[in-house]
Amino acid sequence: MTYNKEKLLKELEELVNGKIDSSLFPYQKGNSIRIGKFVVRCNKRGFWKVYDCVDNKLVTETFCKSSAVALAKALSQGKSAEADILNIDRKIQKWYNDCMFYRYTMKVTKDDLKYDIVSTRYDIAKHKTSSAKQELDKYIYA
Repeated sequence: MTYNKEKLLKELEELVNGKIDSSLFPYQKGNSIRIGKFVVRCNKRGFWKVYDCVDNKLVTETFCKSSAVALAKALSQGKSAEADILNIDRKIQKWYNDCMFYRYTMKVTKDDLKYDIVSTRYDIAKHKTSSAKQELDKYIYA
């Protein structure tokens, strides 16, 4: 498959002069991530907030950065996936907190049976957390 110069130049010109969706190119500016007309920032408590810059209002607060980015991207593209993304964010928060509890219990327990049980629960919670994050990746990279 060979291209001639004129065809390549025409395709390049169309790409450069064509209208590009700003939500496809998120960028970081200072302590915030900008996606279209939305901004994602971390607050002092470690939660991530999504702001609408045009209306100058807070859209929502999420537990993890991936959820905030996925939500900002979906909103900037006009998709109505807010409920799904926030549901996945709650799952991640629950399983992450379980992981923290199980890891602490494994660290302080002296009972071998309890350690084995908690270790299994930790593995399950860690797997659930990573699978929920993979669900968010579908919204981010779609």
